Amino acid sequence: MKTNFFEHITALEFQGALNLNLTKSAEGFLTICVYLPNATTDTAGNVIPPMILKGNAAELDEGFFDAIAAPVKQTATLFANMDAYQQGLKKAAENSKAELDKKNKGNKAKPTTNAATEPDDDDDEQDDTENLFSAQQNEQKALAEKKKRYESAMTQISELNKLCKYAEAITLLPSTEEYPEHATEIESKRTTLEKRKAQYEELMQEV
Repeated sequence: MKTNFFEHITALEFQGALNLNLTKSAEGFLTICVYLPNATTDTAGNVIPPMILKGNAAELDEGFFDAIAAPVKQTATLFANMDAYQQGLKKAAENSKAELDKKNKGNKAKPTTNAATEPDDDDDEQDDTENLFSAQQNEQKALAEKKKRYESAMTQISELNKLCKYAEAITLLPSTEEYPEHATEIESKRTTLEKRKAQYEELMQEV
């Protein structure tokens, strides 16, 4: 059986991923969750909800692509602008740091030492320095592992969000007690997921 479904997909104005999650009811009605994931470094794009369309096969054949074409284009354009803006900020920060380092290097005075009066390093002082360095390394490692766990959880939540599996995503949200520095982001994500979960459940009841 030949269809032109993929020709219509290709005609949509976006690049990257377009996620479609389809649910069929016992009565034969279809609910389709259409989601264009945020591929930029700006997390503000994560609040954009998926498009949810429902109807029978004939209705969706008739109006599905007309309904999603404009929103997909608008979202893709928004993400492109956000990405360009973030890249500009990154470049500006790098240039600023380079200039600051250059200035500091030029103003830095060379240290002078007096071999006749400078005391020899003490073994205890060396041990203290090594212990301090080791403690700093352990702390940095723990922080890196904690950050990795957080990012992994948020990635899984993002994937579940694309599939409209909002209840599962909510259960994976990190604790604000463990990550107080991300409390605002976590609570914002929770509010968004709970709102989408309620909307999705309401739509499924109507089908």
